[in-house]
Amino acid sequence: MRTTNSNMAVRFSCAAIILLALIGPESTFAQKPAAKAVRPLVFAANEGAAGNVDADEIARRYAGLKQVMEKATRSPISLVAVRDATVLRNSLQTGSYALVMSRPVDPLAEAVRDYGYRPVVVAKEPSQALFIVPRDSPIRTLAQVQGKSIVTPDRYSWMWRVAAATMRDNNLSLTQQNARSMRDQAAIGSSLENGFFEVGVVASYSGVGRNWEKKGGRVIGRSRDLPNMPLIASPKFAAAQIGRLRVALIALDSSPEGAAILKEIGVTGFKEAEPAQFLDLLKWLGELEKPKQ
Repeated sequence: MRTTNSNMAVRFSCAAIILLALIGPESTFAQKPAAKAVRPLVFAANEGAAGNVDADEIARRYAGLKQVMEKATRSPISLVAVRDATVLRNSLQTGSYALVMSRPVDPLAEAVRDYGYRPVVVAKEPSQALFIVPRDSPIRTLAQVQGKSIVTPDRYSWMWRVAAATMRDNNLSLTQQNARSMRDQAAIGSSLENGFFEVGVVASYSGVGRNWEKKGGRVIGRSRDLPNMPLIASPKFAAAQIGRLRVALIALDSSPEGAAILKEIGVTGFKEAEPAQFLDLLKWLGELEKPKQ
């Protein structure tokens, strides 16, 4: 009986040693601390009213660009489609977005001037506001717009502000004209074609702007060249990240794969952007009325 009890004690001792080995710190079964989740950078994209696209289409168009940006910044990125100008301005003021790319440039220029955002790149080709008329219109120059019926993008919008500044430079006042506004720039083109207005204002990068002269319409005036599709970065962004991002985006037009990504978002290439471009733009726009918050 004593031998049996001795044998059982040995067995229990062996079992305890094995169990301790299994739960020890070097065991493959030992619990490891959970990896800390990396918070994605928020990348806001705004096509404005000229694009007239929904969030799903934005996600499709920017998918390739998002991947390039993730690789360059070495961080996951969450893409947010923003169309409302007030939401964009408020989010820039609070620093909600790490990165922002936008067709309407004035909110980004204000973020560079007022909130410490830093320009990264801008499209190689500039944009313009176009003053357009039907092919059989007697109006030939911007000076002849005085007293005519005009249709513009939404009052206080990016293209409205550019049109107002352009008319100011030509001794005209947009606010004193017989003007109406529409959100959709395709509707502006249709309203001119159907004779509801005599003059229209559209962005050069809009579908109407790109195709108006091809369809026989005429452009009677253009704004100055404007920054197109700039990307700006939050002041919280590391300088090294901005540098890598700038290099990656500028290099896109050097490969077929990169060119395909650029085509999706409607540009042919990027170049370095400077703060002065945005500050000069705001000075030119002048003391025009801004959207009420």
